Amino acid sequence: MKKTIWPGALTSYLILVISISLLPAIPCPAQPRPVDYKLEVELLPPTASLLAKETLVWTNLSQDYIPDMYFHLYWNAFKNELSTLAREARQEKYFKRYRTKEEAWGWIKITSLTTADGHDLLASATFISPDEPPNPHDQTVLRIILPEPLGPGQSIKLNIEFQAKVPRNGLRTGHYKDGFFISQWFPKPGVYEEGKGWNCHEYHLNSEFFADFADFEVRITVPSELVVGACGEEIKKAEDRSAGKTTYTYAQENIHDFAWTASPRFIKVERWFKGEEEVSPEEYQQMAELLGVDIRDIKLPDVRMILLIEKQHRHQVDRHFRALKAALKYYGLWYGPYPYRTITMVDPPFRTGSGGMEYPTLFTAGTSVLLEKDVLTPEGVIIHEFGHNYWYGMVANNEFEEAWLDEGINTYSTGKVSAIAYGPGRIPARFNGLPLSQLFKLPAVYDWQLGRVISSPVAKLDSVLTSSWNFYNSGSYSLNVYYRAATSLFTLERLLGEKTWARIMRTYHQRYRFKHPRTEDFIQVVNEVSGQDLNWFFQEFFYAAKDFDYAISYVETRIKPEKYRGIFDDLPTVSPEHDRETTNQTAVSKKDKSRQKIYETIITLRRYGEIKLAPGYNLKLKVEFEDGSIDWKEWDGQSRWVRFYFEKPVRVKRAVLDPDGLWLVDTNLSNNSYARRGPTTKIMSVTTGLFWLVQNMLITMSSWL
Repeated sequence: MKKTIWPGALTSYLILVISISLLPAIPCPAQPRPVDYKLEVELLPPTASLLAKETLVWTNLSQDYIPDMYFHLYWNAFKNELSTLAREARQEKYFKRYRTKEEAWGWIKITSLTTADGHDLLASATFISPDEPPNPHDQTVLRIILPEPLGPGQSIKLNIEFQAKVPRNGLRTGHYKDGFFISQWFPKPGVYEEGKGWNCHEYHLNSEFFADFADFEVRITVPSELVVGACGEEIKKAEDRSAGKTTYTYAQENIHDFAWTASPRFIKVERWFKGEEEVSPEEYQQMAELLGVDIRDIKLPDVRMILLIEKQHRHQVDRHFRALKAALKYYGLWYGPYPYRTITMVDPPFRTGSGGMEYPTLFTAGTSVLLEKDVLTPEGVIIHEFGHNYWYGMVANNEFEEAWLDEGINTYSTGKVSAIAYGPGRIPARFNGLPLSQLFKLPAVYDWQLGRVISSPVAKLDSVLTSSWNFYNSGSYSLNVYYRAATSLFTLERLLGEKTWARIMRTYHQRYRFKHPRTEDFIQVVNEVSGQDLNWFFQEFFYAAKDFDYAISYVETRIKPEKYRGIFDDLPTVSPEHDRETTNQTAVSKKDKSRQKIYETIITLRRYGEIKLAPGYNLKLKVEFEDGSIDWKEWDGQSRWVRFYFEKPVRVKRAVLDPDGLWLVDTNLSNNSYARRGPTTKIMSVTTGLFWLVQNMLITMSSWL
């Protein structure tokens, strides 16, 4: 992390005072947006509450006539023990994490809801439970009846007044003493899908969000001692000294959510990402050639970087900015330039439960005072949460129903950025907040390697494309939609090649910027750009709950006898040429008693998993012998097993199935190799295996927490 004073501080400071409007940025597309928000909110710290007004203009961009509107009231999930989220949390024994005392409950209450001409809509409002199983006690989805159906192209203006109590630790939002992180805090319309109706799910434990793109203007009033950060750009600041309050005005076009934070313990640091300094001409040229695009299309704009960091973490400023610069650089080069003028990075207020979460142009990181240099925990979180601006933020899939399109793709992207910017990092391990990686000398691995290992236990539990609230538990949700999905994408990259895959990813992102794609849209891009039909891959690895496990099952080696025992017919059973050759070899052996031994080796491969290779794909088997010679075999993987036979004057030293590591989705890597071992190596193998097992258990359990 970086210090408040940095090299070239004077120059940087002079640049910072220039009006934000002068920042070069990639303009957001001028496309119709269904929603326009104007919000006014005042934070009352003594009661941890909000007083707010919302003016909402919603436009029907479909061809349907719409009789009603659905709204998310997310904070009602923390209103009592009968909400859908509370029930799910209690089922997984997580409930204490979200409520400790009675005064820690949170809620949102609409006190007035009228049309622009004064028509009262609150009287007809009802809470509904759209998901299965229905929960009549959940109050996170509100339905209102419009005065008359809204026709195609028509708009309605609503004036909403509401009060809200900030939950103590409300899963991504919360407060502790005078520190606040405020997200999902205002009445938000669901997404209207033409011909289908409103897509507006309850607030579930294992779900995130889905909303339409909109324009925001938000006025935030807080006690003047609080430092504020928010989505978008700060366009005005007005202080009322007599009242001891300050009002901040933020604005941003073409985003679909708005979050903000306030704390007296924030240190605010600002720096610049400059595309011409962070990316060399050679890098621009190489990337343009790889992607097959004009170099002008990948030039990166300057971006104002804002960091709000807790005072006890001030020594980590440089680490934070270095990670953010890497993310801005590589996401921008690979997928397209960052289109907004600012990005705000928040070290979230202590004990607010808001660490490691993404919002448009703003994200929360996660760090600690006891921070190891070679454990890339804050770096990985920063890169990942920023990356959501590209997937959740700009390519805005439905995270309730297809979370992998955001989390899986972003986990893949995080692994790529971390590998190129940092290399491997030591495996993170903590006990009650105390770092253990140095104590146990845990190995250094790439981010994607760790994800590959921890995702394997859930392959047969749920499919990746399970609705978020229907996963077996939080562990299955996270391991599937984050790590199993990412591992599958890394596999596709290896199968198709770096160039093809890079063009697939950029095409998908560019095509669906500021839209709501589905899984079938991603598959279509993969097939289109690759020129292959990869539907089978997605059917097996995303739609089905199956595992992929090919293995070296058995290796048997024995000395070939000089003479086989038994009764043999005198009649020849081979060609005369082969018979003469055998006779000559026998004659030689009678003269040379020291004839070289011949070893017969049988290697049996098995398919333990339910997934099998599609026609046209093969698994390679590399067999290395003690004299350094190598044999290669290929198997189409269609049968349950196959055997290969070898005769050599030396033993097999090792054998590896899939030696190039193409099939990263293999759920059990321990059975993919064989090595001839002595007693010492066997002991080491057992010890290493036990350590690896314990390590995997700890990693898996930590992901559930």
